[in-house]
Amino acid sequence: MNHRDEPDPPEFPHAKSKPRSSAGFAGATEGGGSEGRADAPEGAVEAPFDKITRAVVWAALRSIAEEAGTALRKTAYSQAVREGRDFSVALFDPRGQMIAQGDFSPGHLGSMPSLVGHVLREYPPDALAPGDAIVLNDLYMGSGHLPDFFMTTPVFHRGRLVGFAVNCAHQVDVGGAAAGSQAVEGITEFYQEGIRILPTKLWRAGEVNREVMRIIKGNVRLPEIVEGDLKAMRSSGRVAEVRLVELFDRYGADIVLATWDEILAHSEREMRAAIRTVPAGRYEAEDFYDDCGRGTDPLRVFVTVIVDGDEITVDFTGSSDQTASGINSPFNYTLAYTWHTVKSALVQSSIPQNAGTMRPIRAYAPEGSLFNPRPPAAAGARAVMQQRIVDVILQALAHAVPDRVIASSSHWANPIFEGRDPARGRRFVYYDIIVGGMGARPHTDGAEAVCGSFNLENIPVEVNESNYPIVVERLELIRDSSGPGRFRGSSGLRKDIRFLGERGKLSNLSDRHRFAPPGLFGGEPGALGRTVLNPGTPREQVLHPKAIYPIERGDLVSLSVSGSGGYGDPLDRDPELVARDVALGHVSVERAREAYGVVVDATTCRADAEATAALRARRRATAANDKETCR
Repeated sequence: MNHRDEPDPPEFPHAKSKPRSSAGFAGATEGGGSEGRADAPEGAVEAPFDKITRAVVWAALRSIAEEAGTALRKTAYSQAVREGRDFSVALFDPRGQMIAQGDFSPGHLGSMPSLVGHVLREYPPDALAPGDAIVLNDLYMGSGHLPDFFMTTPVFHRGRLVGFAVNCAHQVDVGGAAAGSQAVEGITEFYQEGIRILPTKLWRAGEVNREVMRIIKGNVRLPEIVEGDLKAMRSSGRVAEVRLVELFDRYGADIVLATWDEILAHSEREMRAAIRTVPAGRYEAEDFYDDCGRGTDPLRVFVTVIVDGDEITVDFTGSSDQTASGINSPFNYTLAYTWHTVKSALVQSSIPQNAGTMRPIRAYAPEGSLFNPRPPAAAGARAVMQQRIVDVILQALAHAVPDRVIASSSHWANPIFEGRDPARGRRFVYYDIIVGGMGARPHTDGAEAVCGSFNLENIPVEVNESNYPIVVERLELIRDSSGPGRFRGSSGLRKDIRFLGERGKLSNLSDRHRFAPPGLFGGEPGALGRTVLNPGTPREQVLHPKAIYPIERGDLVSLSVSGSGGYGDPLDRDPELVARDVALGHVSVERAREAYGVVVDATTCRADAEATAALRARRRATAANDKETCR
């Protein structure tokens, strides 16, 4: 196979050899599989530099990536990019190594190294010219589903290829069987999910390839918005290109490239040093996705984290097989979130996330499994999967580094409404993001309405109401939904949307309706999520989190995302913090007593210290007796 048919398995960043690991893992690749790591290529440039230059160049790279991201966000057409932050930007050296990234989405960023490798195989350096921009959205080359379009801009300095600017933007629709192109049910292969673009020059020498643009626009439901976002991506790449050329003009190509090599080497040293602080061993964890559609079984997520000296391998063997649905995680996406989770747990944010930090971290998943499906398996709904990847890796690492991980975070909802807008007289696709919050942390509570696995944001109500025929009638944190613990998980979030369009459908996409986010070290799980059509009326109907439903003008869709897990024994929580939670509406008086053993006055919202101490003493005595009886 070649890029004009089905994509070959990426050669970069996957290693050809089996992962070095603890006993019993060496044979795990029998029967096929994928491993991932970012190895240092040969031929690194060497030139004199100093630490001050390195620091200045690194600061410039971060600034360039952020500025290019700002350009993309400010000029995009879709609310998904402008308000939801569903986009990313990173910078690469001429050998395809990631040097720097902005503060964007790990799923996009971690997939970019493989993507640049595919671009370079299709367009080697001698086939590139200033003004070119290569676009692709193939799910097995990119970040795992077709809505994510990537654009790679080669950067030339005085005729010499010196690097690449790469960005990604989630398109609100790329065609296929369902509006939004993220359906779960009834999807068995990616041909049903929308238009698929293999590496193609959408801009040549600064001029748009109008024929290719027409093909893209002719296969999506919102051609003006998709074209506008693609042009915003081109502008973003151009911003990065201009700023990088300025950097090369200032210091010279040899100095900058040598500094980049040292940045990568420094990042690798720091990452390896951080891994050496983790006790060697094998650490396991298990969780489940609810299902992959109505009437289907739960999907198992099982990981073994192997710490061996200064390297970590995350093995997904034992997880479910790939599904005949839109829920699968192509290996690039699995690898991306493995890199992100391990790095985030072990090192400070001040250490760069680039090819250097990726080198000591590997992922493995058997071919044909949920986390390494075989093409043409579909994966449009893979966005629903990333939070569980993060949660389970952190659960495994909790056995080794309990003070560096958080409990399982709230899931999120990504509902997509379609219909006809009666006021504007046209079709619309309304893409929404509903983010619950983060799991409890070792020293503080989970953050409310902040995503625990990526950088998406809740889209403001005013933006959605002014662009679509909907009214948001309720947006609130859900009382008693947070996982109790010494430190409380975040509360779930409820959003009620009144549909005012015509001939509508809801493509629901969420999880944690059957399996609650677990707590850590005695912390309890958060509450389950739920989707209800027309709640509190005779037409009330509980909706499946991964199904498509017809909706009528005037229907109310109530989407509740789960709470997050708690950290530590709830009986160890400061009673004053529990009383504060009651005052703020996170916890009811009854829940304070039942879950935390804290007696709170319903009128004053103050904790009764004496009654609380007595109640907790009884609870602990009962728990001790139960434990002794079990022995």
